[in-house]
Amino acid sequence: MRRWAGLLLLVAPLGWAQSFRLVSVDDLYRALSDPKTFVIDVRTPQEFAQGHVPGAVNWPLQEIDRWWSRVPKNRVVYIKCNTQNRSRLAVQYLLGKGYTGLNLVQGGIQAWLARRYPVER
Repeated sequence: MRRWAGLLLLVAPLGWAQSFRLVSVDDLYRALSDPKTFVIDVRTPQEFAQGHVPGAVNWPLQEIDRWWSRVPKNRVVYIKCNTQNRSRLAVQYLLGKGYTGLNLVQGGIQAWLARRYPVER
């Protein structure tokens, strides 16, 4: 609960507390078995090519103006990056566009690799 407290303090005043969840890579790993799971990796194409979560799409943060409207509203969306800095910005942007129910993956690909979960190249 302690790690959530700071996040909730940051987002609750903005009304975002119910709009997204901070999830672990373990949560994402379990979710991959569900065909409704949609994973967005907001790292650069070069970073993505070095290894990414199986099935993830590479929609770089710096191009968010071009892809944000393609984020599916009928699937469970997980957003990740290298550690979680860029993915946090992507989630904030999408919340501003009216999206809800987003999942921000805590620790990004670094946490994924630390757990020795599979990667695609």
